[in-house]
Amino acid sequence: MNGMFNIQETWKQTEGLPESERGKAFQTLLNRQLGDSDIKELGVLLDKFGDPERMRQQLQIASEFDKERMKEAGKYKALFDLPGIITSAVATPGIIAAQGAGNIANIMTQGAQNIPALTRFDRGSYSFTPTRYFG
Repeated sequence: MNGMFNIQETWKQTEGLPESERGKAFQTLLNRQLGDSDIKELGVLLDKFGDPERMRQQLQIASEFDKERMKEAGKYKALFDLPGIITSAVATPGIIAAQGAGNIANIMTQGAQNIPALTRFDRGSYSFTPTRYFG
């Protein structure tokens, strides 16, 4: 563009107008300042930005950047997870031992509850009558 206009200066000229009218006034001022060559050059720039080949190049650049970023982020993620891994490695054997002790206690309780059934002692048919020796 040939530099005949300045966007900031044009925007300042619309100060004081209500927001609903400011955009339209800015567009009108901008159209008055633009020449035919400026409009053609602007059209060429817009076409260039919408070019599929340019978009492909931009996506490839972004993809390469993301790959590099993820490679670097992986190192820090591993360091971030390290305290949890160490804690888990230290605590897991104790947790397993505690669960095992709890399971053994449950097995022993069940066994103790099953003792009357194992001895087949009929408690309902046995009667006891105490004898009083003094009085």
